[in-house]
Amino acid sequence: MIRGFINSRISRDKKLYQKLHNLLGFYPGKISLYKIAITHNSYRNTPNNDPKKVNNERLEFLGDAVLGMVVAEKLYLKFPYKNEGFLTEMRSKIVGRSKLNSIGKKMGIHQLLHYDIKLKNNPVFIDAITGNAFESIIGAIYLDKGFQFTKNFILNKILEQHIDFEELLIQELSYKAKLVKWAQKEKKKLDFSLKNVEMENKRKIYEVAILLDDEEIVVGKNHSKKIAEELASQKFCLQLSI
Repeated sequence: MIRGFINSRISRDKKLYQKLHNLLGFYPGKISLYKIAITHNSYRNTPNNDPKKVNNERLEFLGDAVLGMVVAEKLYLKFPYKNEGFLTEMRSKIVGRSKLNSIGKKMGIHQLLHYDIKLKNNPVFIDAITGNAFESIIGAIYLDKGFQFTKNFILNKILEQHIDFEELLIQELSYKAKLVKWAQKEKKKLDFSLKNVEMENKRKIYEVAILLDDEEIVVGKNHSKKIAEELASQKFCLQLSI
């Protein structure tokens, strides 16, 4: 009877085991951790008032810390004569939200996620939760396989395959900073204005407008005001070809 239960469970999770193997390059030990890692808090798998309802936010917190440490050590060893400011900026380029979103999508993490199906046509939302799930999966690997295994995974599977350090050396960290620098050089008045705040699935969405000489040029929207400013700045930089 017990053997039948175990075989049934393995059979039920077989597809997920294979998908995770294809994505990560190894078979998970504790599949339950990875199930949590791909579950966003919008997913209605249990009643809203159920205290046992789980999502990947705690694993995201853990994965962020592990990823940050491994990246910091890599940069410390790779650039032995660079100062703290340089190392901090380079780390931000690697573990920044947009970069993690991009890496997560390239890996195919977005195809495994559990979330509110009503949000499937919101590309900004999908990008964001993909990056978050990427960190959550790092947290799951750490709890499942230990630190050294996770470190090797990050170095070989993430940094080696998805990060071009030479490109990062010449890459602007912030479109907003780039835009502010341009405005100062051109003696233009540049302002970031909070245009609107609305609610979507109990979460705030900020709409930020960029004003040039008091004229609205572009807007950006995101659950984070800071990211909304960055998205608007990116649009404007593309318009200006800078």
